[in-house]
Amino acid sequence: MRTTLTSLAPELIEEICAKVQESYSSTLAEIKRDLRNLRLVCQQTRTPPEHYLFRDITLDARKKRALSFLTASQVQEAIAKDMTIFRNARVLRLQFGSAESTKGWNQIKMDGMSDAFVVPILSAFRSVKSVEWRVEGADPCPQILDALSTLPEMTTLILHFNRVPFHDFTLLKLPRLKRLAILNTLEQNFTKTLLQEITELLETHTTLTHVAIDTKFPFSPDGPRFRFPKPPSAPASVPTEGDALEATTGDEPGPLQGPALQSLRLHGCGFVFKARPYLSTLTTLEVQNEDYPSNRTIWASLYHVENVKLKSIVVDSLHPFLIQYLQSYSGLEKLIFTEPKDRAELIGPIPPQHQAELGSMDADFYTKIVPLHQDSLQSLSLYHLSPSDWRPSDSKTAALLRCSKLSTLSIDFSCNNLSTLPVRLKRVLSTLLKFEALRFLAINLVTSGGDTSLGRWGVEGGIMDYPVPREGAFKISTGTCFFVPTLDGDRRRWRKVPFKAAPDMAIQLGWVL
Repeated sequence: MRTTLTSLAPELIEEICAKVQESYSSTLAEIKRDLRNLRLVCQQTRTPPEHYLFRDITLDARKKRALSFLTASQVQEAIAKDMTIFRNARVLRLQFGSAESTKGWNQIKMDGMSDAFVVPILSAFRSVKSVEWRVEGADPCPQILDALSTLPEMTTLILHFNRVPFHDFTLLKLPRLKRLAILNTLEQNFTKTLLQEITELLETHTTLTHVAIDTKFPFSPDGPRFRFPKPPSAPASVPTEGDALEATTGDEPGPLQGPALQSLRLHGCGFVFKARPYLSTLTTLEVQNEDYPSNRTIWASLYHVENVKLKSIVVDSLHPFLIQYLQSYSGLEKLIFTEPKDRAELIGPIPPQHQAELGSMDADFYTKIVPLHQDSLQSLSLYHLSPSDWRPSDSKTAALLRCSKLSTLSIDFSCNNLSTLPVRLKRVLSTLLKFEALRFLAINLVTSGGDTSLGRWGVEGGIMDYPVPREGAFKISTGTCFFVPTLDGDRRRWRKVPFKAAPDMAIQLGWVL
């Protein structure tokens, strides 16, 4: 009996929609077009695509001028008509004021125009988990924050500031947050207030586990600094006559519950420790500053704090204090160096007292750090630390090959000598295919001349020509192109597919929803 689409089980139709959504060879617009077309095939395929079509919603108040000055009943009517959108939405993006590349909107906007429709409608997104808001000066901030505070499922808030708000802006209205990102703050006094509120949230609301701060003003010693939360302290109490009796008959008091901070990202922002910082729950730390040493204080502090064993570290440079900290424990899973720049350009003039330490750091990394964490490392970037010779007999390569769980790897590849490029590329791919667990490889092309166009052409052509010897080989990114292992007839090759940038700020932050 022939199987028709209308007779397929709902689980199979769901799987078809998921495959369409995850298509590597299609753009986002093409994926949405295919999902819309799938809804029109038959009644059985009408509802499943809605989960993917309406999962990510953008409310752009600038495009809603025709809906201005709506009455409350009209707003409720609009909500009732679009219940599918609200029911399936998990990610909500908000834009109220002027776009970054658009001028003139602030000059013609009047109070109550688009906001009269958009602000009341926010409370209808009861299933939204993540909100991204591009904050403008003229946004009705108090009303928006009040509306967001009513969403029971919202646990992630990402704020990208285009301007300093004109109105009151307090994060303390949102006590249920688990993830909070403050991006692109340009004004120091406003940033200082936000940092104080974040610390207060961490000390008073134990639900906040992920914090990301990205400032854009020039770093200065007197600029705003993030203060690490203090450990919990027992409240002072006045003893009474009944205290002795209660102490003998009552339950033993439980341990004090402190901040639950697990992941912290600081870009261009100073930090300060007051008293003994509460870091026992921290597992992920990302630090990137402009000054040298960019992360000296924090690594020295972590080295002297007991039981802080980070699982994930993202930094802009390899510092001697970081080397020292990484030798104090085992179990690191992710180590990323974010800036593929020249070391002298990255960290600036090196003080004389650190020159000898920096000279031995590369050797220390392969002889002291990699062996200590080889049984746990899953993600590693080797900018400026990549082996020059990828033969398995090379000591650095051999140390990496012992990392049996490594699934993501970023390396430098030199384009200086084009005549030897094909041979060197084959050696790299042949060696890396020995990593059974490797699923993704990022190749950063470097050259002393600055122009990598000829080298890129040779590398990408060499990748597509290289025969893939087995199933389950890793995907490859060169920064501009993406290559997926594909069976072509009886041969496997890496096939070039369109490069997809991260679709939202949450994924760029590593917050997979």
